[in-house]
Amino acid sequence: MMDVPPRFIVVDDKPEHLAAILSVFQTLGTSCLGIVYDAEQGLKARDFRGVRVLFLDLHLIDPLQAAGEERHFVTVASILQDCISQSGGPFVLVVWTEHDHLIDGLREYLDASLDPERPHARPLAIVGLSKGNFIDVNTGVANEGRADALRDAIEAEVRGQPQLAALMAWEIEVLAAAATTLSTLVDLVPNEMRNSTSFGGALDEVLSRLAREAVGRQHVATDHRAAIATALAPILADRIVNQDVSETAAAVWRQAVTWGGRERLDSRRAGKVNRMLHVAVPRSEAIQSTDWGAVVEYPAAWWTNNEIRNRLGVTQAELLGQEFKIGTDDRVRCRPRLVRIGAACDHAQGSGGPLPYLFGLEIPCDVQRKPDNTGEVRLPASEWSSPTLLLDEASGPFVLAVNTRYALSVTPATADGWQPVYRLREQLLMHLISHASGYMARPGIVSF
Repeated sequence: MMDVPPRFIVVDDKPEHLAAILSVFQTLGTSCLGIVYDAEQGLKARDFRGVRVLFLDLHLIDPLQAAGEERHFVTVASILQDCISQSGGPFVLVVWTEHDHLIDGLREYLDASLDPERPHARPLAIVGLSKGNFIDVNTGVANEGRADALRDAIEAEVRGQPQLAALMAWEIEVLAAAATTLSTLVDLVPNEMRNSTSFGGALDEVLSRLAREAVGRQHVATDHRAAIATALAPILADRIVNQDVSETAAAVWRQAVTWGGRERLDSRRAGKVNRMLHVAVPRSEAIQSTDWGAVVEYPAAWWTNNEIRNRLGVTQAELLGQEFKIGTDDRVRCRPRLVRIGAACDHAQGSGGPLPYLFGLEIPCDVQRKPDNTGEVRLPASEWSSPTLLLDEASGPFVLAVNTRYALSVTPATADGWQPVYRLREQLLMHLISHASGYMARPGIVSF
């Protein structure tokens, strides 16, 4: 079974307090994961991968062992840095304490001490609540009738961060859209086949038909899940975009999206945004060198003058200097790539034959192209350039420039050993393919 990461997590060193707090959430009808804190055993990071609201007792270690309140702050910081997932998304930290001034101290400590290389570990908001308002700290029994007060307190804090409230609402809307998409899928099974003996086979037929139509019969076996996702993703996206939302939800979005500035993003920030929109990276998605849109490392054995001339008809200097206008000193900083293109239907249907790739070059944003004798930089009409991209901070922002006149065709067996770097998502890939098609189809006439 696939488990859905819990959104609400409570960590406490006292089992009786934990049980009482969980009973409050049960009264609200909200699922919540409770974890008993043991300093020696530590916590499992996988439990926190989807957290949106994290409840921590500020005093998770024995006061007799603590050297001042800062020792408790160190424990909280350690939990956040060790457990919060890089892909987990935004979260609010709720700290149980009777002393408001400690919340201010914790905020200052986390701002100054959390690892700057782990920005995902920083909570969007830190809220202090008194545990005694909701449970009896002496007996470990939930205070009767206080469940609504806890919900109201959490909602008030979340509403105080409209952007967080909007994103959490959107996440819920996505789950609702996924549920209705699955319900519609099941509706395709005839009523007379909705029984324990026939349901599975009937649903198999529906899924198989969708998969075959989406990617082609021969291509389904390559990745069954991807085939079904290809069929259902457009339906899901449509339901998310066109979902009927309440006026309350619409008001949250109006509060969350208010920035009216016109300043352009710097290259690093723009690169991160464009990466999210247009690029899939191996650490988050499966990518093969033969995938449609895959960007692969140019084979090192082919990066010699003889090999380049044999395959592309030019020398390395001619390719980089004359075609891509890269100065001699900057050429070593540019990274040669190959981009897998081709007809979408050929890829979907697993058609035979060699695979087409275009030669591209990752050019750092601070590299200036060479001007011609007039002082202008004149790039060839055959060149296509991506938006600014940033895959990692060490490499810095760059653009992927692709010259559509320099194409290679190789067998799948040859390409299978190449190293994929990332994959262009469909919108950007189609932009490249459209440019290549338009350039190659340019009409020419002889006239006097």
